[in-house]
Amino acid sequence: MRNNNMKLTFTVVVLLFSISLSAQGYRGGGQRVGRGQGGDQQRNKKPDATEIFSKLDTNGDGVIDKEEASNDERGKIAQDFDAIDTNSDELIDLEELKASLNDRKKPKKISAEKILKEVDDNKDGTLNELEVAAKDKRDLIKNFHEIDTNQDSELDLKELQIFYNKKGMSKRRKKDK
Repeated sequence: MRNNNMKLTFTVVVLLFSISLSAQGYRGGGQRVGRGQGGDQQRNKKPDATEIFSKLDTNGDGVIDKEEASNDERGKIAQDFDAIDTNSDELIDLEELKASLNDRKKPKKISAEKILKEVDDNKDGTLNELEVAAKDKRDLIKNFHEIDTNQDSELDLKELQIFYNKKGMSKRRKKDK
C-alpha cells in the first residue's frame, strides 16, 4: 500500500510539474529570448528602410547623422555611413537609406569627389603621392602616373573622375561576359 501511495504521489508531482512548465511557454511571455517576435523569420526578412530610419532618427529632424547612426544595433549604418551618404553632406536621408538597401547586390560606385575630400589632407583640391600613400589608397598608388594625365604630379578632380569612370566601365564589361 505504501508503495502505491509513493507511486501516486510521484505521478501527481511529475504531472503538476509538466503542466506548470508547459503553461509558462518561452521565457518573456511567449517570445523567444534574444530574437524578438518572429524569431528566425525576422532575421531573414529584408530590413525596411522606413522602419530603420524612424528608429535611428532620434531627434526627428528627418535625417540621420553619424551620432544617430552609431545607435544602429547591427552597426552596418555607422560602418557604411560614407557609402550610404551619396551626396557627402554628412547626413543620411530616407532616400539614401532606401537606395543603399536596394543596391546591396550592385557594386558601389566610387565617388571621385568623396575620395578627393577624404584623402586631400592639405585641402588644395588635388592629391599628391604622399597624401595617397598616407591614406593607403592602393588603386591610386598603383595607377598614380596613369591617372595623372597632365603630368603635374597631382591628381585633380577631373583626372579622378575619368579614372573611376573607366574603372567602373571595365568592371561592368567583365560582369557582362
